[in-house]
Amino acid sequence: MGIRMPRKKKRVFALSLLYRIDRLLPFSTERRLKWYLDLEWIFDRLAMETSFRHFPAEAHPHRLSANAFLLRRLEPRMHVLDLGCGSGDITAMIAAHVDRVVGVDHDRVAVARAAQRHQRVNLTFVDRDAMTFLQQEEQRFDTLVLSHVLEHLDGPEEFLQRFRGFFQWIYIEVPDFDKTYLNHYRQLLGSTLIHTDDDHVSEFDREELNAMLQRVGLEVVDAEYRFGVQRLWCRGGRSSGS
Repeated sequence: MGIRMPRKKKRVFALSLLYRIDRLLPFSTERRLKWYLDLEWIFDRLAMETSFRHFPAEAHPHRLSANAFLLRRLEPRMHVLDLGCGSGDITAMIAAHVDRVVGVDHDRVAVARAAQRHQRVNLTFVDRDAMTFLQQEEQRFDTLVLSHVLEHLDGPEEFLQRFRGFFQWIYIEVPDFDKTYLNHYRQLLGSTLIHTDDDHVSEFDREELNAMLQRVGLEVVDAEYRFGVQRLWCRGGRSSGS
């Protein structure tokens, strides 16, 4: 939902002051632009981190948006694997709407905390390699949830190729490089502060991600670009009858 406002805006002292300072800076336009881009990145990062301390996890606008997207697609009969479940907040939300959920993560401490915080009959957390777990698990899963996983991997395309055949549906959520034109300025100027998180290996623009999904044989049936992330619901490599 957007906003409406008076045509005449209130004067903001800090903004007026910064405009005055800008006129006095003895920098080239390129140096000035890189400096402002770095400052924007820093304040954006601080604002995002502070927002997660201000809003409870279940009421954070970012999470509410993701939940709403998922709930359009989840069905009560589904068996879901949440790979890279971390704190288990998403896993627990999904468990309230489907038949069975397993959260998998290599972080043993995170898995233990998730299991302690979120307890439901249809919810399990395991700290094992996801592929090994799938190969040894007798019951099949309909849906794979990959929420902020692909950007951490050295070979995201190979990863998807390995997992696609186990699932009928795959949900993917990753940072959206196209969330702002400023990222493209940063790219052109070679800015260091361009990533969303220090441990990310890749951050995809929309065309790049869709091209990768096509190469591995995933069909995007629903997509959303909000709150700086890409959310895609894809048809996996396993048919409903297999």
